Amino acid sequence: MQTLLPGGEDDITFFKDLLRHTLDNEERFMQFIVDQVTNWDSERIALTDRILLMMALAEMIYFSGIPVKVTINEFIEVAKDYSTPRSGQFLNGVLDTLSAKLRENGTIRKSGRGLIDNR
Repeated sequence: MQTLLPGGEDDITFFKDLLRHTLDNEERFMQFIVDQVTNWDSERIALTDRILLMMALAEMIYFSGIPVKVTINEFIEVAKDYSTPRSGQFLNGVLDTLSAKLRENGTIRKSGRGLIDNR
Protein backbone atom coordinates (compact mmCIF):
# COMPACT_ATOMS: atom_id res chain seq x y z
CA MET A 1 0.00 0.00 0.00
CA GLN A 2 1.33 3.42 -0.98
CA THR A 3 1.95 5.98 1.76
CA LEU A 4 0.22 9.34 1.67
CA LEU A 5 3.47 11.23 1.99
CA PRO A 6 6.13 9.40 -0.01
CA GLY A 7 8.78 12.00 0.92
CA GLY A 8 8.95 10.68 4.46
CA GLU A 9 9.94 12.72 7.49
CA ASP A 10 10.80 15.86 5.51
CA ASP A 11 7.28 16.04 4.08
CA ILE A 12 5.70 15.37 7.46
CA THR A 13 7.81 18.12 9.05
CA PHE A 14 6.94 20.52 6.22
CA PHE A 15 3.22 19.81 6.56
CA LYS A 16 3.26 20.23 10.34
CA ASP A 17 5.13 23.53 10.03
CA LEU A 18 2.74 24.77 7.34
CA LEU A 19 -0.28 23.80 9.44
CA ARG A 20 1.16 25.43 12.57
CA HIS A 21 1.97 28.70 10.78
CA THR A 22 -1.47 28.73 9.16
CA LEU A 23 -3.34 28.18 12.43
CA ASP A 24 -1.13 30.52 14.47
CA ASN A 25 -1.76 33.36 11.99
CA GLU A 26 -5.38 32.71 11.03
CA GLU A 27 -6.69 36.11 12.16
CA ARG A 28 -3.79 37.99 10.60
CA PHE A 29 -4.11 36.14 7.29
CA MET A 30 -7.89 36.58 7.19
CA GLN A 31 -7.36 40.32 7.66
CA PHE A 32 -4.99 40.34 4.66
CA ILE A 33 -7.66 38.53 2.63
CA VAL A 34 -10.54 40.74 3.79
CA ASP A 35 -8.52 43.87 3.02
CA GLN A 36 -7.81 42.52 -0.47
CA VAL A 37 -11.37 41.55 -1.42
CA THR A 38 -12.92 44.88 -0.49
CA ASN A 39 -16.01 44.51 -2.70
CA TRP A 40 -16.71 40.96 -1.55
CA ASP A 41 -18.21 39.70 1.71
CA SER A 42 -15.50 37.43 3.15
CA GLU A 43 -18.18 35.08 4.47
CA ARG A 44 -19.16 34.37 0.86
CA ILE A 45 -15.69 33.09 0.01
CA ALA A 46 -15.81 29.30 -0.14
CA LEU A 47 -14.37 27.78 3.04
CA THR A 48 -11.91 25.72 1.01
CA ASP A 49 -10.70 28.87 -0.73
CA ARG A 50 -10.22 30.68 2.59
CA ILE A 51 -8.18 27.78 3.94
CA LEU A 52 -6.09 27.56 0.77
CA LEU A 53 -5.47 31.31 0.78
CA MET A 54 -4.29 31.21 4.40
CA MET A 55 -2.06 28.19 3.74
CA ALA A 56 -0.55 29.89 0.71
CA LEU A 57 0.14 33.03 2.74
CA ALA A 58 1.83 30.92 5.42
CA GLU A 59 4.01 29.26 2.80
CA MET A 60 4.90 32.57 1.13
CA ILE A 61 5.81 34.26 4.41
CA TYR A 62 7.41 31.50 6.48
CA PHE A 63 9.13 29.28 3.90
CA SER A 64 11.80 31.55 2.46
CA GLY A 65 13.23 28.84 0.20
CA ILE A 66 10.04 28.40 -1.83
CA PRO A 67 9.53 30.95 -4.63
CA VAL A 68 6.27 32.90 -4.45
CA LYS A 69 5.29 31.87 -7.99
CA VAL A 70 5.71 28.19 -7.06
CA THR A 71 3.46 28.64 -4.04
CA ILE A 72 0.80 30.45 -6.08
CA ASN A 73 0.85 27.84 -8.85
CA GLU A 74 0.64 24.91 -6.43
CA PHE A 75 -2.32 26.36 -4.55
CA ILE A 76 -4.11 27.22 -7.79
CA GLU A 77 -3.81 23.56 -8.82
CA VAL A 78 -5.12 22.37 -5.45
CA ALA A 79 -8.06 24.79 -5.74
CA LYS A 80 -8.89 23.50 -9.22
CA ASP A 81 -9.05 19.94 -7.90
CA TYR A 82 -10.78 20.51 -4.56
CA SER A 83 -12.84 23.69 -4.72
CA THR A 84 -15.23 25.48 -7.07
CA PRO A 85 -14.71 25.74 -10.85
CA ARG A 86 -13.60 29.38 -10.57
CA SER A 87 -11.48 29.00 -7.44
CA GLY A 88 -8.21 28.74 -9.34
CA GLN A 89 -8.76 32.13 -10.95
CA PHE A 90 -9.91 33.63 -7.67
CA LEU A 91 -6.86 32.40 -5.74
CA ASN A 92 -4.56 33.53 -8.53
CA GLY A 93 -5.89 37.09 -8.43
CA VAL A 94 -5.89 37.40 -4.65
CA LEU A 95 -2.50 35.75 -4.10
CA ASP A 96 -0.79 37.60 -6.92
CA THR A 97 -1.90 40.99 -5.57
CA LEU A 98 -1.26 40.09 -1.93
CA SER A 99 2.19 38.72 -2.67
CA ALA A 100 3.18 41.97 -4.38
CA LYS A 101 1.92 44.05 -1.43
CA LEU A 102 3.59 41.80 1.14
CA ARG A 103 6.91 41.84 -0.71
CA GLU A 104 6.72 45.62 -0.96
CA ASN A 105 6.17 46.07 2.77
CA GLY A 106 8.83 43.48 3.70
CA THR A 107 6.49 40.81 5.07
CA ILE A 108 7.60 38.35 2.38
CA ARG A 109 11.37 38.01 2.26
CA LYS A 110 12.89 35.51 -0.15
CA SER A 111 16.56 34.78 -0.49
CA GLY A 112 18.66 32.04 -1.92
CA ARG A 113 19.39 30.55 -5.28
CA GLY A 114 16.87 31.80 -7.84
CA LEU A 115 14.95 33.88 -5.32
CA ILE A 116 14.63 37.63 -4.81
CA ASP A 117 16.44 38.93 -1.75
CA ASN A 118 14.39 41.64 -0.03
CA ARG A 119 16.91 42.72 2.60
